[in-house]
Amino acid sequence: MSLYLALGDSITAGYGVGMSFSFPTLYAQYLRRYEPDLQLLNLGVNGLTTRGLLASLRQNPGLRQRVCQASLITLTIGSNDLLQYLRNSSQVFNLSQLTLALNCLGKTLCLIGEELRCLNPRATLKIGTLYNPLPAGPYAQYARQAQPILDRANSLILAWANCYGGNVAQIEREFCGKEQLLIGPDFAHPNAEGYQRIARAFARA
Repeated sequence: MSLYLALGDSITAGYGVGMSFSFPTLYAQYLRRYEPDLQLLNLGVNGLTTRGLLASLRQNPGLRQRVCQASLITLTIGSNDLLQYLRNSSQVFNLSQLTLALNCLGKTLCLIGEELRCLNPRATLKIGTLYNPLPAGPYAQYARQAQPILDRANSLILAWANCYGGNVAQIEREFCGKEQLLIGPDFAHPNAEGYQRIARAFARA
């Protein structure tokens, strides 16, 4: 029996639709066509940041053991790091603060990669890119301003995957231009169709 370990934030947890309809559940259903005995462990945490995930990987013995046992690990992380910055800046983007936030994101991602690969150098590792939810809601006027931030964050994610032998699920490509169809009533998280699109992106990665 192989273990699929889903790590990350509310996107992994299935916020808005419940864990039964989260993308890891949908992705695991797809994988069981080829591996019927696959076990899914979804450890997504609403509001999780890269620093929070890193702390858990370093300090939680049970999580470390699960990482060692996993044959597949998926990861969605980084959105809450940027949301903290946006909240603190009241939607006004300061270049120096932005650069610092992205540098911190990149460094912490690297530390996460080191922990994961130290514990399990053989697992298939897949990480999702960040999508821009703003076109779907009341902050649509900031969407174009926020996009370069997300583009830079996604560049960090792509570099991270190359460094640590991961595959990239291009979530932002699934959502671009379809935000009003795929994002739920909180104007941030996916709806049921959005989570299906994310599962599809991970299956393609």
